[in-house]
Amino acid sequence: MALHSDAVQIDAAVLRAVNAPLSVESLTLAPPREGEVLIEMKASGVCHSDWHCVTGDSVIDLPAVLGHEGSGVVVELGPGVTGLSIGDHVALSWIPACGACRECDRGLPNLCQTHLPNLWSGLMPDGTRRMVDASGDPVFHLAAISTWATHSIVPAFSCVKMPDVPFEISALIGCGVTTGVGAVLNKAKVAAGDTVVIFGGGGVGLSTVMGAVLAGASRIVVVDRNPDKDAMCRSFGATDVVITDDLTDAVSAIREATDGRGVDYVFDAVGLAAIESVLLDCLAPAGTAVLVGIPSTGTAFEVDAAEFIRREKVLTGSIFGSADTARDFVDYAQRYLDGRLPIDRLVTERYRLDEINEACDAMLTGGVGRGVIVFD
Repeated sequence: MALHSDAVQIDAAVLRAVNAPLSVESLTLAPPREGEVLIEMKASGVCHSDWHCVTGDSVIDLPAVLGHEGSGVVVELGPGVTGLSIGDHVALSWIPACGACRECDRGLPNLCQTHLPNLWSGLMPDGTRRMVDASGDPVFHLAAISTWATHSIVPAFSCVKMPDVPFEISALIGCGVTTGVGAVLNKAKVAAGDTVVIFGGGGVGLSTVMGAVLAGASRIVVVDRNPDKDAMCRSFGATDVVITDDLTDAVSAIREATDGRGVDYVFDAVGLAAIESVLLDCLAPAGTAVLVGIPSTGTAFEVDAAEFIRREKVLTGSIFGSADTARDFVDYAQRYLDGRLPIDRLVTERYRLDEINEACDAMLTGGVGRGVIVFD
């Protein structure tokens, strides 16, 4: 691609209607404006949060280019951009932080109230769009990064310069890895010797396993309904794997494995009300349940209030691994380089952009760790 300020043609995966297949289309992408950069995408993960947009569980304006877990190379700088250079390898953060709101000041940049409310608006931070289709009609962005495309205009503050790791590694750090590892290290603060249960052995669940290993957990139990996940979960460090689609049986197995006591921490990496309703039953006194997988908007579940109080259990949530992305993206990349985070083993399938619907279908079967779209 020429490095100039003219509009360019890109290929992108466009969602035009709820529950419709994605269509790979040629779009016109306007040049970067103040504070923006043009990214040539190199890799993008296939995540359930994108699928929530397809099903309408996450409501977004359409048509939109999906994808929020990606990495690439800076190929053009808009006016006023500092701290980035053409050629930089960056991971993209779908929750950027302004650094100035109350949450950012409190060390909670993943809850930034300047940008978090606008994530699903489909607009860039200045309230406009950069893409139009062949008919000249505008197309919405997802989280201002839209990574299921050959190129994307993104805010400079959504870019984190990365060490020299493969692009698919930095792409997965951009969501799934940070969500799982961060939930353990940043939110729960699991300590050496603690016991952990994780519901779900997909990309986020396996990342949660990796976080528990880093924390030094003494027992790491994964619950999944797919028998094919057993060996994979153990290879990432799970000490026990419970294969069942009966949550009552799962709780009984967890209790049996811990001599009836329950575990110190339980994580829901799936995002289903049925799972969330049994999390407290898995816990020892003063244990903590962390909701990680995002359910459909408006999902509710019941808890036993007396059990909650009498045993001083904790129920909390963690979005995006409670991360400071400027710090954590680089830290997790370095841990990968040091051999402490085997992120590469999460990638079990690679797809071209024109195979995006097949990639989504494979994700929904639960048979892969993480599928990745790779761009030549």
